[in-house]
Amino acid sequence: MARTIVKRSFSRNAQTGAIIVMFTIGLFAIVAMAALAIDGSHMLLNKGRLQNSVDSAALSAAKVLQDGGTLTEARQAVIAILAQNLNHAENIELEDVISLASPDYSSEQVTSHVSVEFSALPDPFIAGADETFEYVRVRVEGVNLANYLAQVFNFNKTVRASAVAGRSTDIECLNKVVPLLVCGDMSQPTNNYGMTHGSLHVMKIGSKQKPSDPDITLGPGNFQLLDLGGPGGKGIEQGLAGEFSPNACVSVGQNIPTEPGNKVGPVATGLNTRFGTWPNGGQLNSTDHPRDINTCEGDRLLVDSESQITNPAAEYYSYAAYYGQDVNENPVSSSLHCKTGNIIDSSSTRADRRKLPIVIGDCDGKVNGKNVVEVKSIGCFFLTQQVEHTGNTSIIIGEYISECGSSGNASLDPDFDSDNFTIVLYRDPDSPDS
Repeated sequence: MARTIVKRSFSRNAQTGAIIVMFTIGLFAIVAMAALAIDGSHMLLNKGRLQNSVDSAALSAAKVLQDGGTLTEARQAVIAILAQNLNHAENIELEDVISLASPDYSSEQVTSHVSVEFSALPDPFIAGADETFEYVRVRVEGVNLANYLAQVFNFNKTVRASAVAGRSTDIECLNKVVPLLVCGDMSQPTNNYGMTHGSLHVMKIGSKQKPSDPDITLGPGNFQLLDLGGPGGKGIEQGLAGEFSPNACVSVGQNIPTEPGNKVGPVATGLNTRFGTWPNGGQLNSTDHPRDINTCEGDRLLVDSESQITNPAAEYYSYAAYYGQDVNENPVSSSLHCKTGNIIDSSSTRADRRKLPIVIGDCDGKVNGKNVVEVKSIGCFFLTQQVEHTGNTSIIIGEYISECGSSGNASLDPDFDSDNFTIVLYRDPDSPDS
């Protein structure tokens, strides 16, 4: 039987149509991938920048609350820090779309984009308006970014960020204490053992000084130096320059051994890095041990043989001048009594290098060459002047500022109570990526 063969043929038009369809699908896929790469990266970049700004604002507001500020003042700090950060060149796009205008500091919704809430606890965060609340949540929401290829898919790029900040659990011990000792007045425990804001204290005596009060005599060969784990003179030098041993964690109630010996060279070498003096060929340098941003000094304070400051009315350079305002927040000229040094110079510097956390201890009745001293408190002291390189003038004088917190190890016991803590960020239950 003969078979009939039927020949089928496809027209060129049909083939062309199929190619156009495949090309369109491929082009769509390419555009989609490009949109994901360009707009996705752009969105993530600005989301990160926004989160950094919100974190800074939350930490600043929490610090205001820690210092006794009101909820209104905390909200003001949020807007101020956001405005400062958004003014940076890399944040210009965010600055253009985030409204900080006409803030209402009495309201939770401060501006159309920014809300600030307060809570008694970080988690659960239950918003309220109690002036005793110490935890703050900052939200910036509804921030619309410009589209590039994403507009082809009708996709709006909107980002938000939130952060919760407040005091940490109480710190059980501090690991940034310098190896110096101020002897406290044990008859005044409620007044931080005799420390008052602005009072001057000898934090290290020289070879010709001896306390007149027998109750605070440290014993022969002691000059108010502490052994915080460093090897002798080198440990003193490094500690005074700002190198801290992570294992040298100091807590209230702990007994700390003294470090006998005047250690004239190590003391001057280490401490004076804070004023911009680094020994040639030494281990200390301006990169690892920067000087303070302000190295002004006024009249030198002098100490007599009984460890008493003989000229407390001298025009020494005070913390009020350094900080720019007094305890009542009245402005103070930073050039007040500045007779040597630089008022402000940002090269190789760091602020607050002249502010030292120092042990306030019980020195009563110490008679041995090497003693142990009980830690009663940690105080922040401001260095008024450099220390000299001779034994009888190797004296360190500080102005008491306040009880001092620092970095350290937080207690795992929720009932542990101390005066030391820091301001930290908490995970915000409202925002998984906070």
